[in-house]
Amino acid sequence: MELARRIKEHRERLGMSQSELAKKVFVSRQTISNWETDRTYPDVQSLIVLSGLFGVSIDALVKEDSREIRDALATGAKKMRRLGVVAAACGLACLTWVIVGIVLDLEIAAIAVPAAALFIPAMIAAFFIDKMRHDNQLYAYQSVEAYLAGEDPEVGCRYNQRAGRHWVARRVVQTVLAVIVGLCCGWGAAGIILRLVEG
Repeated sequence: MELARRIKEHRERLGMSQSELAKKVFVSRQTISNWETDRTYPDVQSLIVLSGLFGVSIDALVKEDSREIRDALATGAKKMRRLGVVAAACGLACLTWVIVGIVLDLEIAAIAVPAAALFIPAMIAAFFIDKMRHDNQLYAYQSVEAYLAGEDPEVGCRYNQRAGRHWVARRVVQTVLAVIVGLCCGWGAAGIILRLVEG
């Protein structure tokens, strides 16, 4: 397999030992040795990290081995799309229930319990999507879009690296803002619908 030779060549070009590369890819030195001697094949996450470290596209890194990587990318993209559907469906159902509950003038508990039961799966799905993005270094929209299309997400490019800075802090702020906006929109929409129903 050509990938084994390319990993070794790029590592040596950067003047890195197997141990140094292993630390950057979050694997053991033995794993790097196995890759370079063609005993094992890197997983998708490792290939994405390697392409970023080496400053080359995944296509250039794997060339003849691209069928395996394309299959792995397609599998990851399907999983991310499914999680997106779950998050969107549960989130929309939660918002709808809150609006209906307010219009029907239900008790807070009668609104909150089912809403929480719908909101929790939406948040779990969103968490796993974010984890996949972080694990695969998919910080920029363009990288996520390429990943979902089964293409090379080019994690080493400048815009993706820039978007990756302060990833956790940005996600926390975005989540808090999304919750606040969601609550405001839900209560606002419910108030409008209630006025229309009463008026």
